Amino acid sequence: MKIAPARADRFCAAPDAGVRLVLIYGSNEGLVRARAEACVKAVAEDPDDPFRVTGLDPALLRDEPGRLADEAAAIALTGGRRAVRLRGVTEAVVPAIRSCLALPAPESLVVAEAGPLTPRSGLRRLCEQEQSLAAIPCYDESAEGARALIEAFCAERNLSVEPETVAWLAERSGADRRQIESGVEKLAVYLGDPGPDGGVVTMEVAEACVGDASEASADAVARLAVSGDLEGLDRAMARAIYGGVQPITILRATARRLARLHLAAGALEGGASRADAMGALKPPVYPRERAAFAQDLARWRSARAAGALGLLTRAERDCKVSGGTPAAICSDALLRIARAARRERG
Repeated sequence: MKIAPARADRFCAAPDAGVRLVLIYGSNEGLVRARAEACVKAVAEDPDDPFRVTGLDPALLRDEPGRLADEAAAIALTGGRRAVRLRGVTEAVVPAIRSCLALPAPESLVVAEAGPLTPRSGLRRLCEQEQSLAAIPCYDESAEGARALIEAFCAERNLSVEPETVAWLAERSGADRRQIESGVEKLAVYLGDPGPDGGVVTMEVAEACVGDASEASADAVARLAVSGDLEGLDRAMARAIYGGVQPITILRATARRLARLHLAAGALEGGASRADAMGALKPPVYPRERAAFAQDLARWRSARAAGALGLLTRAERDCKVSGGTPAAICSDALLRIARAARRERG
């Protein structure tokens, strides 16, 4: 059965008793992991209890599909329902899941985590159509959702955060729940013990902690691509990939910057002044970024920015489904954008 996004968190906190397996999938890896952990905790109480939580490598199920049914049918020695966790599942686990459907009663809850799945995916269709299985999509956070998560994660750590800072952090944290929480954790460590009155995350704190200090950042690569700096882009891209920044994260950072330029360029072409066009953006262009943003705005007309956004969307899709090397796909897309910026400037 399908679990609607609005119901997903409630379901994971208390999975239906008749459900044998929950498939949690999507591009938001952090949200996939968080919901999977919530399902495991709801069933087994202690995710580290070896008697009630078992992890299986999905690769083993290709040759032994019946092993999943065996694990799902096992009874915990200490009592209570068990959880069987599968990470990184693919279409290859469908026969193993079908073997679980023959069980007379769900002794365990199988929690399967997957990346993005299209509507044509046999794994996804099976879990959506069978009433004893559940499929939960995990989409990237919206801008509003990212801001709400930042505020919630800060509150959990006894930190308050200024609205302007929330918007600034949301723009740089990306759309993945894990990255957002990791950024807030860095802030908490940076501030230290907040004391009984709590700590305050100001813009100065945010910039010092998670701003532009690292050259191997997605934002740094995005700025160089959009500005047409081919030489700097090549070096920054290599540093970012070597530093563990994911190509899709870089593509999305570039898309966020181009989307803002597209909006500002459209306002400028509609008769607004440059100051008004930049001032209308949400979040606003911060003082330390205004000069660079104005220079980029002079390079990008709205039509060309729209075309570049389409290129980035196709590159992200190719990273996920084409079978090519994501770093090479990302690098090619950003080089094309940098060349377009140089042509526009010329």
